[in-house]
Amino acid sequence: MDEMTQILMDTTKMLDDLISDYSIPRNIRKNIQNAKIKLTQNKGSLDVRAASSISTLDEIVNDPNTPGHGRTLIYTIMGKLEILQKKASTVH
Repeated sequence: MDEMTQILMDTTKMLDDLISDYSIPRNIRKNIQNAKIKLTQNKGSLDVRAASSISTLDEIVNDPNTPGHGRTLIYTIMGKLEILQKKASTVH
C-alpha cells in the first residue's frame, strides 16, 4: 500500500470516529460526514478532493459549537489532508 492510500485510510478512519462521537453536536457531525464524502467520492483528482474537504473542515473548526476535543482531532485531520494534497498534486 502506498503512502497516499495509507493517509487517505487514516483520515477516513479519523473522520468516522468523529461522526460516531455523540458528544459532538449532530449538525457538526453532519458537516464532518460531508467532508468525508467530498474526500472519498471518486469524482475529480485527489488533490482537489482533499482541498475541498479541508475547506469544509476549516468551517467546522471555526464553528463555536465544535467541542475542543473535536477541534483538536479536526486540526490533525487537516494536517494529514494537506500532506495528502501536496503528494497528490506532485503525482499529476
